[in-house]
Amino acid sequence: MAETLLKQLYDERAARQRAEQQLAVKEAELFNTHVELQTLIVEFDSVVTSRTAEAMAARDEAVAATQAKSAFLANMSHEIRTPLASIIGFAELLLDARTGISQAEALGTIMNNGRHLLQIISDILDVSKIEAEGLQLELTDVPLPALLHETEQLLGPRARERGLLFKVETQLPLPALVRSDYVRLKQILINFCSNAIKFTARGSVTLRARLLDGHALELAVIDTGIGLSDEQIGRLFQPFVQADVSTTRRFGGTGLGLFICKELAAMMDGALDVQGRPGQGSTFALRIPIHTQTQGAPPPVAWLRTQAEFDQWATPPVPLTLSIPALAGTVLVAEDGVHNQRLIAALLQCTGATLKIVDNGELAVQEALAGEYDLVLMDMQMPVMDGVAATKMLRSAGYGGPIVALTANVMRADIDTYRRAGCDDVLAKPIDRPRLHEVLSRYLTVTGCSPLPARHSHVDAVVQRLTADFKAELPETWLLLRDALEAQDWPALRTQAHRIKGLAGSLGYPELTALATPIEAQIDSHQHALAERSAEALLQALRTACERAARETA
Repeated sequence: MAETLLKQLYDERAARQRAEQQLAVKEAELFNTHVELQTLIVEFDSVVTSRTAEAMAARDEAVAATQAKSAFLANMSHEIRTPLASIIGFAELLLDARTGISQAEALGTIMNNGRHLLQIISDILDVSKIEAEGLQLELTDVPLPALLHETEQLLGPRARERGLLFKVETQLPLPALVRSDYVRLKQILINFCSNAIKFTARGSVTLRARLLDGHALELAVIDTGIGLSDEQIGRLFQPFVQADVSTTRRFGGTGLGLFICKELAAMMDGALDVQGRPGQGSTFALRIPIHTQTQGAPPPVAWLRTQAEFDQWATPPVPLTLSIPALAGTVLVAEDGVHNQRLIAALLQCTGATLKIVDNGELAVQEALAGEYDLVLMDMQMPVMDGVAATKMLRSAGYGGPIVALTANVMRADIDTYRRAGCDDVLAKPIDRPRLHEVLSRYLTVTGCSPLPARHSHVDAVVQRLTADFKAELPETWLLLRDALEAQDWPALRTQAHRIKGLAGSLGYPELTALATPIEAQIDSHQHALAERSAEALLQALRTACERAARETA
């Protein structure tokens, strides 16, 4: 009995020990699981905190960007309306003989405000191209002395009007030629100098050129103006942003120029540097690499070591008078607008070139394949068959002659579409005469080039007749646009907007072209509410144009 009891106690003890061991194992496992869970909770909290912070930062950034763009749009509205009001106001004063206003004064004001509007539009287009990665540099051998001379010629008088000393400082030696984009390089310098003049009440503005370590060229603009704080410098190169709100109120501006300059500098493998202190002026510098090995560099030297050598190169590279080239060749013009046909015919005939006009893409294909033409000018939007389809058909049929797109739609995506279709080049509407002459000279035979007053007079006479016809048709144009808008006939509205956009600017109505421009894209993207508002603004401008034309003919 005792042995049985002892054995039972022993078994129970052994069982209890096993249970305790199992319990200890489970407790250890539970503890480890708890530790892992706590670790996961901490990691999860860290991830959540990090993601929340990132989301809040992204939200704040988006809000800041939205606020910046909203502020920019409000400011842009002011920037556009102010010169536009002056243009319209002085134009109306000129039409009213009772005001006795000086014609030279009024025209000067209109011209200056028109240039200001053009600069604003150019900046907006540049930003659009930069954001779409569609801006490209045209690299050439830029004569540095001529660049500095032309900048001084453009900005020096403006500085002197404000009582400022404007000077160009050259620290020789300097390269005679710099491999870069002449237009974009000058754009940066003009922006720097314009800002310096704007923000300097007294003192001087200096444009300085010098070498840095023999491998980089520095073009700097130093002023004695209001200066900048470190915080303001940090905000300068953001799009839609100026140094501060008071800057916009006091001096105006869109806040786009320096952002564009920074992007252009990066495309040139260069960089911008800004230094300044409040009340002590500022320095804006562009630094770009130099390449001394240039092809076809004219004499006397690749490096300018004396002021006399530098002065020999300081001549404007662009002729000051508009020359009409004398050309030989035959051009096929595909254009459906009657007024545009007459204008293009006048511009081509004054060069000596012969031409044939057709009014749709299908006829253009037939004529190009049947005849012998040195150049085809192809409007991109025509009835029966548009220019893109006609160009594709010509290329598919083996036509190898040059085809140049003629269009009012010149955004990067549009140009890419035309080039993929087979176009060799693009001419924008309204037609710019120097650009037209450049394109014609590229594909036709140049037999001479000189200023020809008789040819200018012929073109001017044609433009006057076209303008008179356009004015006479303004009431009908207004009615067609109004009827299409009231019926919400979007194709008809688009057709009228396209016609106005392509023609009005060439005949002295750039405001109509500007207002008609967005309507096509808005209708194509089914933004009918926006198209309706744009069309209403265009209708109001057409009414004003009708009233102006009526006063002129009264």
